[in-house]
This record gives sequence, structure tokens and C-alpha cells, in this order.
Amino acid sequence: MIVREILSEWLKEHHYDGLFFDDCGCPLCDLIPCGNDPSLCEPGVKKLFSQDDGDWIIVPAEALRE
Repeated sequence: MIVREILSEWLKEHHYDGLFFDDCGCPLCDLIPCGNDPSLCEPGVKKLFSQDDGDWIIVPAEALRE
């Protein structure tokens, strides 16, 4: 098992949808495509971006609690 798989499983188990860093976010199905150091990222969740077309973005989990 590679680190990306371990990270993905942990995120799933804790009910996260992906990773978030600054203005960047990636879903579980495509973790770390940017090649950044994942230790800079934090767990994120999907947030509906556009109700018209169902687009979403990954945001820090704390953003949904505000």
C-alpha cells in the first residue's frame, strides 16, 4: 500500500472528501495531482459551488461549521 492509499483510507474513515491547501483542493479520487507536499494540506470537504450546474469545491472542514 502506498502513502496516497493510506491517506485516502484515513480521509474516508474520518468522513472527509479530499484535501485542501490555500486555493487548491483535490477529491479522494484524484489526491495530490499538483505534486505538492501533502503535509501542507488539511482534510477538506465538498461544498456546493454552483447550484445551477452542481459544481463543487473542496474547502477546509472548519469552513462548513461557520
